[in-house]
Amino acid sequence: MSKHDEEVLLPGPSPLTGSQWWQIFAASWSQNCAESLTWKFFRGLLLAFGVFQTFYEEQLLPQKSTSQLAWISTISAFILLASGLVTGPLFDNGYLRPLLVAGSLLEVFGVMMLSLSTEYYQVLLSQGICIGLGSGMIFVPSLSAVAVSLDDARRAKVIGLASSTTGIGGIVYPIIFRQLVTSIGFRWAIRAIAFIMLTLFLLASPVLYVYKPNRNGLIRSWIDASAFKDMPFISILCGAVFSAMVFYLPMLYLPLYGTTAAHIQYTSVAFYLVSIANGASVFGRLLCGFVATAIGPVETCALAIASSTVLLFCWFAVSSPAGVIVWSIAWGFISSAIVALPGAIVPRVTPTLRLVGTRTGMLWTAVGVGMLIGSPIAGALIETGDGYNHWWRAQLFASLSMTVSTAFFVYPALYVRRKRTEV
Repeated sequence: MSKHDEEVLLPGPSPLTGSQWWQIFAASWSQNCAESLTWKFFRGLLLAFGVFQTFYEEQLLPQKSTSQLAWISTISAFILLASGLVTGPLFDNGYLRPLLVAGSLLEVFGVMMLSLSTEYYQVLLSQGICIGLGSGMIFVPSLSAVAVSLDDARRAKVIGLASSTTGIGGIVYPIIFRQLVTSIGFRWAIRAIAFIMLTLFLLASPVLYVYKPNRNGLIRSWIDASAFKDMPFISILCGAVFSAMVFYLPMLYLPLYGTTAAHIQYTSVAFYLVSIANGASVFGRLLCGFVATAIGPVETCALAIASSTVLLFCWFAVSSPAGVIVWSIAWGFISSAIVALPGAIVPRVTPTLRLVGTRTGMLWTAVGVGMLIGSPIAGALIETGDGYNHWWRAQLFASLSMTVSTAFFVYPALYVRRKRTEV
């Protein structure tokens, strides 16, 4: 083996063993829990912006349309995920700790500024941009730290466990916000949760110092150019864009759908649809990690996307309170693997662990592009200016987009399985 080959095959930091990798998992779990407040709750990325969407429409920003309000969460999601193009290579070069500290402070600052916001542009700047940047500095590096520190046998399982906190945050914090906003008002409700975020960050940061970063002085590109010649990875990127356009839509519009299309008479019941779906996603994320360990993360993600496609077509038939509750549970459980497993997928289609951070950033940027355009398109399809909500248009858009995503994931799943049998 040549010296060049040895350099390519050598991973960055040495894989951890024993109690050390459980410390990394515990830190990532706490870090993700803190991110849930912002990533899954404040900006509504994937899980819980429906709570804020309803509050903004009814009280804070009633003059804005559903599509306009959706831009707050989608812009934040795009910034968070597209930041991986920068934070991924920075992680590869050993800057995990500075990224975590700076990102944590920026997130808390953004939440505090959100508590002072009364205008649309202020909410967009604080909740959409500032919080997006802060959480973007944390998201890809924290997942990459877990990915490169574990072997294939444990990676998918532990990433699934760590990502379960996003579902827990999606259950707990929307409920906390709803209870506090009625008793102490919007400003102090946001500030109270900001203090919870700060506490979680302080708890997680010391444990993450057990991770030993690799600093070899190499300056890496923000984008791995060789990835564009890697057809399995490119196929995953394309599939991720289409699935991301859809995954977030039910979580965003479930409360509104429950009251207008499923005939739920009580707004509080419709509000809890988000928490119900998030509760189911916790079990889905836990299960997908174990399934991915057994059959492979790429195959598991492809199976989840195909199942989500079927479920989206079933959405057309949901028109009763009981039906929308059951559908919410099914969607939260099945679709959770779509966002839980990318961290375990990337190492399977990356030639060296030294590029895991870079390629992970590229993948999440593709997801960010999908989320940036998906929700506003669906909002425009629902509201056409005639005073009615045309849900079937958004449902058709979601179903067809997920079908395309399924097609893109077939080749990577077959490629990884064939490669495994050849070893």
